[in-house]
Formats: sequence, C-alpha cells, structure tokens
Amino acid sequence: MKLKHFILLLIPVIIFSECKVKKEMSFSKNTTQIFEDSFALAPIYITHTSESFDHKFESIKNYQASRTKFNDLIHTELYLSFDYEKQYAFAKANITLKPHYYPTDTLELDARGFDIHKIELADNKRTPIDYKYNGKIIKINLDKKYNRNEKYTIYIEYTAKPSELKKNGFWAIKDDRGLYFINPDSNDPQIWTQGETQSNSCWFPTIDAPNQKMTQDIHITVKNEFKTLSNGVLHSSILNDDGTRTDRWKQDKPHAPYLAMLTVGKFEIIENHWRELPIFVYVKPKDTEKAKQVFGKTYKMMDFFSDKFDFDYPWDKYHQVVVDDFISGAMENTSASVFGSYVLNFRNEEQRINNESIVAHELSHHWFGDLVTCESWANLPLNESFATYCEYLWFEHEYGRFEADKHLQTDRSQYMFESFYKNENLIRFYHKHRDNMFDMHSYQKGSTILHMLRYTVGDDAFFDALELYLKRNKFNTAEIHDLRLAFEDITGQDLNWFFNQWFLNKGYPKLEIEYKYNKNNKLASVTVKQTQDLSKNPAYKIPVNIDFYTDNKVVRKKVVLDEQEEVFSFEFDKKPELINFDADKMLLCKKIENKTTKEYIFQLENAPLFADKEEAFDYLKKYSAEQTVKAAFLKMMKHEYWYIRLRALKLLNIKNKNKLFPEYKKLLKDLSENDKNEKVQKLAKKLLLKY
Repeated sequence: MKLKHFILLLIPVIIFSECKVKKEMSFSKNTTQIFEDSFALAPIYITHTSESFDHKFESIKNYQASRTKFNDLIHTELYLSFDYEKQYAFAKANITLKPHYYPTDTLELDARGFDIHKIELADNKRTPIDYKYNGKIIKINLDKKYNRNEKYTIYIEYTAKPSELKKNGFWAIKDDRGLYFINPDSNDPQIWTQGETQSNSCWFPTIDAPNQKMTQDIHITVKNEFKTLSNGVLHSSILNDDGTRTDRWKQDKPHAPYLAMLTVGKFEIIENHWRELPIFVYVKPKDTEKAKQVFGKTYKMMDFFSDKFDFDYPWDKYHQVVVDDFISGAMENTSASVFGSYVLNFRNEEQRINNESIVAHELSHHWFGDLVTCESWANLPLNESFATYCEYLWFEHEYGRFEADKHLQTDRSQYMFESFYKNENLIRFYHKHRDNMFDMHSYQKGSTILHMLRYTVGDDAFFDALELYLKRNKFNTAEIHDLRLAFEDITGQDLNWFFNQWFLNKGYPKLEIEYKYNKNNKLASVTVKQTQDLSKNPAYKIPVNIDFYTDNKVVRKKVVLDEQEEVFSFEFDKKPELINFDADKMLLCKKIENKTTKEYIFQLENAPLFADKEEAFDYLKKYSAEQTVKAAFLKMMKHEYWYIRLRALKLLNIKNKNKLFPEYKKLLKDLSENDKNEKVQKLAKKLLLKY
C-alpha cells in the first residue's frame, strides 16, 4: 500500500544534516559506555536499553503476536451480485480449509456485519452445521474432529452490508468497511474493495490474517454495461438472460486474504503486454491520456524488477485500476492494483514522475508483500520498506542517481519530521493497533535502512540476498529474521548487529564530527562522537567510507565506528582540501561538522553526489552575499541535474554592479529559453524580468 501521496508532500522538508562549528564534549566510562561495549561484543542479546526492556515487561499484555493458526485456508470460491440502492452484496461462499497441525472440530471465521442465511458442510449432500454468530465472528462446530491431512469445505449463504457498519480508520487508511459503493445512484457508479489490513471480512467470510494463504475463484454478476476486475485471470464471461453478465476470475497461486479484490465500473481499458502476460490499465474514458503518461512504463518496470531480483514477476497478469474516492493512496492487490484518482493529477514532469513512483511501489509489492508476505503487522516493514525502496531503485535505473537520491532525501526528511513526535522500533511487536504500523517508520525509515544495508554488504550481495529471501519464502510468509538469515547465508557474516540496531530498535545516531590536520606529524584526523540519548536509542556500530580530497585525487578510507567517541587518523603530506565523512551519503543520521566555508564550496563543486551538494547548499545559503559563494552558485546553474540548477537559481542574487553579473544574466537568458525543465525555465524567466 502507498500512503496517500499528497499528504506526504505536505510535510515540510527537515534538513537532517546540521552544519555548524561543533562544541567540545567529554565522555566518561559510565554505565552508558558499558552498555555500548556490551552491544558491540554481543549484539545478538542486546537490542534495547534497560528503559526499553522495563517498558516491554510492563506492557507484555500488549504484545501483538501473529495470529495463531488453528485452521489453514486453502481455497475460497465466491458468487457475488449487488444491490446498488441498498449497497448490499448477495453472496455464496465455499471455503476449503484444513487443520494447521493439531486435530480440531471447530472453526472460527471473520465475518463482519453479515446477514447469515445458511451454513452447511459442503460434503456430497450439503449437511447443515451448528454455528454461532455475533456479528463479527462465525464459530462453527464441525461434524467431526479433522486431522491436518483432511480438507473440509464450508458453504455459507449471506448478505454483506458494509455500508451499515461503523466507520473506523485513521489517516493512512481512512475506512475499514472493506467493500464500497461509490455514487451508487448515478449513471456512473463504481464498486471497489480495500482489504488491508483486515477488512475483506466485511464482504466474504475468511480467516482475516496476513499469515494465511489461499487460492480463489470469484464469480461477479453485474449489469452488462460494467467491466469487472479481480485477482488472477478472467476465466470466463457469460451473458445472462436478465441483461447481466457473470465474470469468473480465478487465481491458482496462493496469497493472503487481505489481497483479494474486486472492482466494478464503466472503465476504458488500455491494453499492453509484458512478455506473454496482459498488463491492462482500467480508467475512466476521459482519463486515458493522462493514465498512459503515469502507467506507460509499467512493462519496463516489470522487466527491471524481474532482472534486479533475478525472480520473474510471479503472477498470471498485472492489471491496474484508477477508482473514485479511494480511501488510501494505492493498494497492491495481487495482480490487480488499485489507485486513487489523484494519481492522474500532475501539472509538470516532476509531479508526473512522483506519481510514477507510486506505480513502481505497488508493482514491487508483488514480490515484497504479495509473494512473500509479512507474517504479522508487526513485520509490516518487510512489505512497505521494500516497496518504498523499490521507488528508489526504479528512479536510479530510469532517471539516474541524482533523481533517486533526491527521492531518498525526501524519505529521510519525512521520517525525521515524524521522529520529533514519534520514536518507535521499526519492527514493532508492541503497538496499540495494527493501523499504527502504517507510518513513516515502516515506509520512509525502512527504505533508508535498506539503502544502508545495501552499502554495508555491497551491491552484489544485497541483490543476491534478496533473491534468496524471495525464493526461500515464495508464496509464504516471513518475519524480519528470515531476511537477516538470507543476508547472513549470502555474506557469511553475522549481521545481528545491523538488524538489532536498525530494524529492532528506535532512533538514529546523532554525530559530532571534527576534522583536523596536524602539519608536524602530517596526520589528517576525523573525530566522531555519538551524542544521541542512549537511554532511548542504541549506540551504533557504523561502517562508513571517508573520502580525502588532495592533489586532484580522492583517497577513500573505510572505517568502523563502534565506540561512543573515536578518532581516525591518516597520513597525508598536506592538508586535504576536503574530508567527506560518509562519502556514499548512505547513513541515516543527524550531523554537526566543523567544515569551513571554503571546504563547503569545494564540496559543492567537486563532491559527486546529490546529498553532497545539498549539504553544501544548506550551509552556504547563509553566506550567499560572499563573492566566492556567488561564484560557486553560478557554476551550479550549469549543473546537469535540473534540481541543482533550480536550487542555485533560488539562492543566487547577483546585482548588475557585480563583476559576475554579465555571466549570470547570460545564463539566465539561456535557461529561460533552452532549459528542458519547466520549473527551471519558469524561474529563470521570472528572474530575467528584473533586468
């Protein structure tokens, strides 16, 4: 699922790298330091501070375990028709199950707000069966005790009345009634479903938990003028005598119940293919051109992710549908993703590309979430962190590293904003409600952590480990340790230290970094202090690269920070022009550095990455009146990446008495006439009007 996109865009960008002269601090060997040493020596055992452990023991009753599996779903067959005026679904269900391990003679099914008409054991003669129903759960007494090798099928006739249920929800998923009738009294009604987290039990009886898997067969009867969409392949479409049509959508590969879906409406279908598979887009006829611009690269994404994960797209089709009044951003229902109509709203290329990232997000879930599903909502980052990071991977592939890094910086900033009022473990077994997991920890922070993991183990190992994780757990569920074990099997390393401090703990490091050069012993030193509150956050082990710029070359040194304060020294014949800590700009942290204006100008002009230049811009904007800074910004007006040009334009103001003015005006004219980016061209024209 993608959180509602325009809500995220409202969050102000918080600069996560503080650049100012550091304060001297001293650290003593105290209990905090002892904790840090223990963490470094035995990371498999220490994952929280003592305060965290006390909190856990106090709230052990709030531990959110995965749902115990007494029975396993195997297959769900549904027959559905609708009353638009009453907003009812009339349904018949055949649900095939078996005991998970222990013999059982009872079954509990989630079913919210149904009128139950009949429940039978679907044996050869359909035997009535005893049950109790409280409006939420059907408790069924089976005809005998079944063992784990015996299947049985329950037949249920019912009416689902989701519109009569009490509306519950929160900011990411605004409603939990499962099945929705949109504009039912108009000539352009729609029906669509939204099952995450546990809302599909509002329209069919099931075991509504992410650790269940089932195949399905859904028969949807609608007026012939409507088109339908569901999971799997359209197996048949039969015209009925009463002017209706029954479409049968069949999915033979198992998935979680929350991923089941249906959509009904008057749609235009944009047809395309990936290899032999159909990839259609369902939209209103008036929206086809915009839909082509947003969804047009879907087949390229399928190629890219299939190659990147060395695991071909695993489902029988991929269709996407844009619906009215969707209650969230978008949803990765297996082989049939749903998008809110906002995804077609864009005014420029930047917004179009941002909306395209949502397409990448939902598609990538078909590996991370649909194929391998988090076994509990506490493990939601196994779905959402990956899908968010796959946006980065797509941008990196299609639009280049700068565009991808800009996107990742937005993720970091959004998480940093949330961290001011919310500080949680990424994997959270203690949460008040499963919906609370849908936040900027599970999405944005998780994405940045995966980026760090990629740089920690290396590119080849990262993607080989993802391939192993997917193949080992395909069509099944996983928890965070399954991911760790895949990475350990590939790398041969014990990675508990990384998973404990990033996935199983909270917060991020706050670093004070001091650069010095001693001319007498020709040593360049980097002093790094971790200043985060260790009663609330761990002390971090941080492998990181440091680049030293000297004599027109870059010397890279790899270090591991594993103490609260450390000094790293290296011999250089003269003072480096720049020392660049975290040269890969992969670390989620807050930094205070003692670089000078001259060094930041050098970084802006010479360090290669987007974040290098953003750090420099953020510092130098305070000194934009200085001639050397103006000259540096002027150079950035020629940068190949549009956002760097735009940033320089916004920060640079050269008056006509300045010696740089002729070149500045010439560049403004060139950008206003020739720049390929609409924002850059528009701002350049506006500035040129001053002169």
